[in-house]
Amino acid sequence: MKREFKSNEPTYKEQGFYHSSAWRRVRRLALQRDHYLCQLRLSDRCTHIATEVHHTKPVEQYPELRLDLNNLVSVCWNCHELTKAKKKSPELPVRIIKA
Repeated sequence: MKREFKSNEPTYKEQGFYHSSAWRRVRRLALQRDHYLCQLRLSDRCTHIATEVHHTKPVEQYPELRLDLNNLVSVCWNCHELTKAKKKSPELPVRIIKA
């Protein structure tokens, strides 16, 4: 169930979720499942080792999926940073230019 996040509530990060033993265990399982390889490959040439685990459905909106292995994907640091950049910037219209 999607939950609306209120700005005055502490985030899961602020609550220490990412330091919990439950998160560390499921994070390790996701990395092992994906053989420590970046699964997003946002850059065409990405062959980096995955060091991060990304929630495909955001934790703040879907808290019940925060420890669900099916909601996790292993990614390299660079690709994980690119996912953050997409969230922060507003959607820009796409212009197709034919040469």
